[in-house]
Amino acid sequence: MECRNLAVLFKVVPDPEGVFEMTAPDDVPGKSLPLVPSVFDENAMEAAVVIKEATQCRISVFCIGAPEAEPMLRRTLAMGADEAVLIEQDVGWDSLGAARVLAAALRASGPFDVVLCGREAADTGAGLVGPYVAQALGMSFLTLTTGIKVEDAGLRVRRNCDGGHDVFMCRPPVLLTVSGEANRPRMPSVIKVLQAKKIPIRRMEIDANAGPLLPGPAKAQIRSRATPSTTGQCSFLDGTTAADKATALLNALRAEGAL
Repeated sequence: MECRNLAVLFKVVPDPEGVFEMTAPDDVPGKSLPLVPSVFDENAMEAAVVIKEATQCRISVFCIGAPEAEPMLRRTLAMGADEAVLIEQDVGWDSLGAARVLAAALRASGPFDVVLCGREAADTGAGLVGPYVAQALGMSFLTLTTGIKVEDAGLRVRRNCDGGHDVFMCRPPVLLTVSGEANRPRMPSVIKVLQAKKIPIRRMEIDANAGPLLPGPAKAQIRSRATPSTTGQCSFLDGTTAADKATALLNALRAEGAL
């Protein structure tokens, strides 16, 4: 298979292990937390490197975010990317808005034979950006892939299904979303990490409304947010023996509809 240019859509998200604090009802969730790579996008990056090893293609990584995303982008360079592009634009949690920006960036930088991204973002879990970008660029696409293999005729792609898996043969141009089962992202060597620090990160400014990319309304907005209310109660069960206590527990669970 011939593949000259490959793009990876890469997102950084608030650290899910961090301590979440609500600042304002309309604020972006997790805004105060440190940023980490979206886990499935790391799987997409690993799949891209495997394709590069087989085809000698050039990998460009595109990320929407603030300058704080640079360390994560440099990690993709250490893994094997040839170029990292940072698009400093706020799209919030809106999948359509993100897809418009990314599609415009790809169109301005391409064409690309293969586009890879994670199956879904770790913060939203929507799984919409990949298909939206494919639609905007007129590419065929396949979601939730669990295995990608380069062959002469194209990419042999596996996807899980009930009771087994499906196998597809995909020919470029194609966009694939990658699941966690597809691979285990590699750990770059210290030398490659140091070399990545010397590679400049390209910055882009995108007018997402320029050109007929994707129809639709204005981007989604968070109207309000609130922490879930929690209530709890403690009950002591009577019984002198273990059997009496077990009977009382079963009766209590049945009364609550738990059994």
